[in-house]
Amino acid sequence: MNKVALLELASLLDDMEPKRFDMRTWRMPVRGKPGFVSDEQLINDTNTVACPVGWGCLLESWKQVGLFIDRFEVKAEHLSSPLSTPHLMSLVRTRLNDDLDSYEAVDYSLDLYPGTASVLFDPDNYADGDLTEAWVVADRIREICNLEEGDIMNYVVSYSD
Repeated sequence: MNKVALLELASLLDDMEPKRFDMRTWRMPVRGKPGFVSDEQLINDTNTVACPVGWGCLLESWKQVGLFIDRFEVKAEHLSSPLSTPHLMSLVRTRLNDDLDSYEAVDYSLDLYPGTASVLFDPDNYADGDLTEAWVVADRIREICNLEEGDIMNYVVSYSD
C-alpha cells in the first residue's frame, strides 16, 4: 500500500475549503466545453471543485505512480436511454496498465487491496453520500493506512456485505 500517496491526499483534504470539495464532481476534459477545468485552474481558481480522486491526481506522488485524468468517450451504444446523447467525460487512468480505469486504476497504482479505492472514494460508501465532507474522507484514508495488512481485506469486504 502506498501510504505516502494516500496520506498526502488526506493532508490535502484536511486543509481544503469545504466549497472546493464535492464527491459527485466530474471535471470535463474538453477545453471550451461547460465544466472544463484544467489542473492549473483546479489548483489556482478558488471557485473550482473536485472529488478526492480528482484532487489526488494533482499530487506528485499520484503522478509518479502513473495516475492521471483522461478522456472517456461515451458512445451511443453505451447509452441505455434514447434521450441520452454521446459525450466525453473524465476518467482516472493509470500509465501502468492501459486496461484499467476508475477505482481499479487507483487500486493498482497505489498498490491497494482490490476494492479499497471504492471504499475510500465512492460516495455510496459514506453515510452522507454525496454530501460527505473532505475531512471525513481524510479520516477514512488514515484509518485504512493504520490497519494491519491482514485486516484490510476484512475492512474492504465489510463494505460489500
